[in-house]
Amino acid sequence: MGLRQATLPDDFRAELARLVQAGFPLLPLGGGGDGKAPLVNGWTGPKLPLARVLAPLYRSGVQVYGIRLDGLAVIDCDTDDPELVKALEARFGPSPVHVKTPRGRHLYYRATGKPPNLRAEGLPVDIKTGPRSYVAGPWSIRPDGGCYTPAKGVLGVDTLPPLRAPVTPARKALGEPIPVGHRHAALVKEAMQMLELVDSAEELAANLAGVRDDLCEGPATMPDSELRAIAAWAWTVRLGNRIYRGRDSAFSVDRLALDALRRWDNEADAIALYVLLKETHGHSPGNRFALDFMAMREAGLTRLSIRRLRAARRTLQTVGLLKMVGKHRAGLAHQTFVLTRLRPDVTDAPNIARMPPIGVCKSQGKAGGKG
Repeated sequence: MGLRQATLPDDFRAELARLVQAGFPLLPLGGGGDGKAPLVNGWTGPKLPLARVLAPLYRSGVQVYGIRLDGLAVIDCDTDDPELVKALEARFGPSPVHVKTPRGRHLYYRATGKPPNLRAEGLPVDIKTGPRSYVAGPWSIRPDGGCYTPAKGVLGVDTLPPLRAPVTPARKALGEPIPVGHRHAALVKEAMQMLELVDSAEELAANLAGVRDDLCEGPATMPDSELRAIAAWAWTVRLGNRIYRGRDSAFSVDRLALDALRRWDNEADAIALYVLLKETHGHSPGNRFALDFMAMREAGLTRLSIRRLRAARRTLQTVGLLKMVGKHRAGLAHQTFVLTRLRPDVTDAPNIARMPPIGVCKSQGKAGGKG
């Protein structure tokens, strides 16, 4: 568990006082699920006096503060990879102040203008700068236990060099600008790729702004509100554990569906087919698909016989979890189906079938029979 106490350590308070005296604008953190959200409103305004930084920390019992990046630039690495840090310092100049973060490393510089978007280059790195950005300061301990430990130099003592003029890949190397009409879809894709590398929807929106400005055609015509909406949606995907990672990902199966299928004699076959269809087609509601059982067996998707697969399909149709939407036409088209959902007492939607009464579905027989 993270630090929660009635008082703050003397050396921690002394460190904050030293940084304030050195001119660094600080803000109290500790909000949000990860403890990195500010505990005060209006933190982008005038610098907060030390008392207004310490008071919320005393009240919340946490030991984490932020450094607002007025005139500063911080290279924020998501991984503490020595080779990555070496490459970054070769490109932007060596930093005398390094802070080890729970996931990676912060490298401190003086700001020198607009930094490049390293995410667009495929690097797990952000460059944060400006009075609307901040990073957790050294010696912070988040409520979740994440620590920020000085690894090199002392902030406020060692002179920070300017972030060297970035050497970015030529525009041609990055490809043509994303054209108007394709920008939203492209940024949704970028958001999903960044999602597990950021700590908040706000940080994700800031990253998307960099992609828009660097890679999109007509960035001035794409408002920040659209980026915030994309980031908010993507963040709900992350919170709902719905990030698609290929085979290493999860999908949902309705318990009502399993309850309905357990009432049938061929419940194991029906559940197996239902789970296979949910895994393959359930991510896209209303998606139409054919059921070629021979091809499914040849692809290794199932070991059930054709007879058992057909019986399982009939069970899914009878229960109301599968609906035929296109008939077979010899030489022209296969039968097509869609997955449907069960909802008690809701039967007025076109894709909803009423659940069969309990206790009347146990006469499946060899070939499936009728419920």
